[in-house]
Amino acid sequence: MFEYLDHVFHTLWDHFCNANEPERYLGVSLRTEEEVALIRELGVALNAAGDEAPGDTDEEYLRAPSWPDVVAVAGRLAQVMVANDLQELAVLHNAEPSTGPRQETQG
Repeated sequence: MFEYLDHVFHTLWDHFCNANEPERYLGVSLRTEEEVALIRELGVALNAAGDEAPGDTDEEYLRAPSWPDVVAVAGRLAQVMVANDLQELAVLHNAEPSTGPRQETQG
């Protein structure tokens, strides 16, 4: 299903965090200072692309000279967030008591 970029931007900024003040979301929707910095960088790149898309259409955004910067920052952010999520998942997994079948020893 295709989503309009405007909808994606509003979801990201209105429901996930604010690129102008990402520090407020540290510990809420952002895990690390690196994620905060990348969200801020993504906001700068998106604003630059928006300045190059006067009609605010998807086609203009995708043709904007700064759009490759948006894609590059978003890709780095996605890698960092996934790595952080996997690390947190591993910590949680290792902290949980074993729930596997218990083996009784006879002796």
